[in-house]
Parts: sequence; C-alpha cells; structure tokens
Amino acid sequence: MPYLLALDLDGTTVNRQGKLGLRTKAALLSARARGHLVVFATGRRDIDMFSFWEESRYADYLLLNNGAKLMRTDTKEVLFNHVIAPETAKQLIEKCLKENWQLHVTSGDYWAINKWNDGLQSYIDFLGTAPTRYAALEDTPWQQVEGFMATADLKPICRYIDEAKLPLAYTLSEDSCVDIMTENISKWGGIQEMMVLLHISPEQVIAAGDYHNDLPMIRGAGIGVAVANALPEVKAAADYVTKNDCNHDAVAEIVEQYMM
Repeated sequence: MPYLLALDLDGTTVNRQGKLGLRTKAALLSARARGHLVVFATGRRDIDMFSFWEESRYADYLLLNNGAKLMRTDTKEVLFNHVIAPETAKQLIEKCLKENWQLHVTSGDYWAINKWNDGLQSYIDFLGTAPTRYAALEDTPWQQVEGFMATADLKPICRYIDEAKLPLAYTLSEDSCVDIMTENISKWGGIQEMMVLLHISPEQVIAAGDYHNDLPMIRGAGIGVAVANALPEVKAAADYVTKNDCNHDAVAEIVEQYMM
C-alpha cells in the first residue's frame, strides 16, 4: 500500500543545523522510488524556505503555514492557499500598531515587521533574508495576508484574538513563536485536503512530528509518529516513538520501519 509520509521539518526531519542528514536523504529517495509520496508539513512560510529550497526537493509537496498552503516542489504550483480575510487582517494589524505589539506579516515572498526584538537577528541569519519595516496599514498587503507570526508580545496578541473573536487560528511552533493563520487551519486539515486531491485514506498517512502544532496530524493519521526529542504529550499521542532524534536521522528510521 502506498503511503503519504507527512513530516514536520524543524525538530523532526532536519537536524539542529537546519539540514537533512545523509541517511534521511537516502531514505526519502528510496521511499519515493517505491511509489510513496512525501510532504514536508511545516509551520514555515515561503520566506522560511529560501535557504532550504534545494533540500525541499526531497519531498513531493510542501504544506506551508501550518496547513494553509500546499505547493508542488517540482513546479512550485500552488494547489491551495487559505489566506486571512482582509477585514480580519486589517483589524489585527491596526491593533498591533496601536498597542506597539510585534506582528510579522507574510504573503508569499513578502515579509515585514513593525517592531524589532533581540532574537530577530539570529532568525534573519538563519533565513538568509531580512524583513522590511512597516509603520502603517498601507505599508502591508493587508488584503492578501497568508499568515502572521509573533516572536514577542505573544500573550497579549493571542488574548486579543480570543477576546475579539477574530476568525483566526494560532499555534505555538516554538516556545517563543506563535503562528497565526485563518480559522480552522491545522497541519491535519491541510493533509485532509491533500487526501481528497490524491484519493487516499487516513490509513495511508504516516505523520511524524515533535511539537504542539504536530499533534492533530499525529492523532489523525493512520500511523502517528513522535521523534525521540518530541515533547512528552506528543510522544503520548503517537503510535510509535523513534529511537533516534532529529540529529540522528529519525526520519530514516520511520521509512525503514514502515515503508521498505
């Protein structure tokens, strides 16, 4: 039976240097040669993939922005893209500008922030690209926002989203980073849309991850996998926990366990 292997990137598939291990590369090539499909299901946005684009070709698809956007790696064709409603984007941007809360705005290759914080430079160095600065709503593509992100002021922003009942979803992708998407978005939701496009069932999905935003797909997949370095609650939800961590080709272990 061919599988769809849905892999979180950071903390799962790539090592702490943000690279695919040699054993992982070989395993992904072998799985695809056997007729299986691979999707990197990540909280990353287009801008986060600049320095990773060549390695992204070890997958058939990229499921970006925590499940909101699907694209093919061979042609870069976008198969679906759930953007934030313009009035909702406008309201959140204006609120963050008024309160001086940090809010990253992303749309395709566009990335802008309204406020600097100490950890941002290391993120810029990692990506190899830098954001522009916005000081007013008109500086942003607020009518076509794919996602927001906050690496400071996380609590007041999430509290405001809840209190204002904005039609948005948010999830922690790291301890100091919250990703904000349009409502009802999750990695598992994106995979379910893929299942319709590819005519496959949940039993044909293997999903692997390490963090909170991976839980829905690990619970929903036919086989849910947590890597050895995953959070305890992620391990508790999984059908299988790898012996190896992300620094030691955990994904190769998954392929060898289920797809060879």
